Amino acid sequence: MKLNEGDVVIFQPKYKVPCIFDLNDRGTFATRPPVTHDWGFRIISDAKGQPYLQVAILLNQPGKDSQTGKPYDWMVKSLRIDLDEALVPDPENIAGQLAESDIRSALMADFNQWHDNFVPVLEKGKIDIAELKKKVAALVDEARTQTRKELVRRNQHWVLSNIPRRVHDFKYGLYNHVREKLYHEYQNIGGEDSEKNLIRKIALFNRVLENCNHEDLLKPDGSGWKNEDEIWQCWIGFAGSEPEAHRVCRTMDSVFRDLQL
Repeated sequence: MKLNEGDVVIFQPKYKVPCIFDLNDRGTFATRPPVTHDWGFRIISDAKGQPYLQVAILLNQPGKDSQTGKPYDWMVKSLRIDLDEALVPDPENIAGQLAESDIRSALMADFNQWHDNFVPVLEKGKIDIAELKKKVAALVDEARTQTRKELVRRNQHWVLSNIPRRVHDFKYGLYNHVREKLYHEYQNIGGEDSEKNLIRKIALFNRVLENCNHEDLLKPDGSGWKNEDEIWQCWIGFAGSEPEAHRVCRTMDSVFRDLQL
């Protein structure tokens, strides 16, 4: 099931596979898909770092797919239910969006069990908001790290095959015009890697983002990116960390921006 750009899953119950979140991104089906459960929930952090509750429900609701024009009998309904700073949903919001009382009761029982185990509590039962924010941030970092590792794994076959040639072309081309400034600028903004590895990261950046300006976001191997955020997350994976990815970009911008050949 497709996530919005910049979203990451920070918790999902261990549903038996295939669960509703394993279904295709369109969410429409001619026949009932063989999921183990007709509904599910997960906690997601959006691009702004705001956690929310996503609920997905499989419905027998005939219609026509807006993209393909094909008729369907089953569809997945996705709901976003906002959480406050204590990760508590508004009961009225849930009741308004989720009319099915049996599903609502079962969902909230599962959610409350997770919430009680996850949320840190101070004396007298007060929620420790500061510690809770740290725990959520740690989960977001862990989820993004795993996503980046997976993107590197899935794309390294076409990314790495091109790097030796790109490094060679750079060293015997553009590098001759920036050798006095490139590594010095990188170190000035906190770079600690070797000049050799900096050059390799520049080659990796150019390879990963090679077709990022194309409307269809095609990869050089013919497959496609989901969105621009996926491209950026893949580049971070190859750079090693988000600060290093930004550092290499800042170095290139500073050194190459006003270069006249």
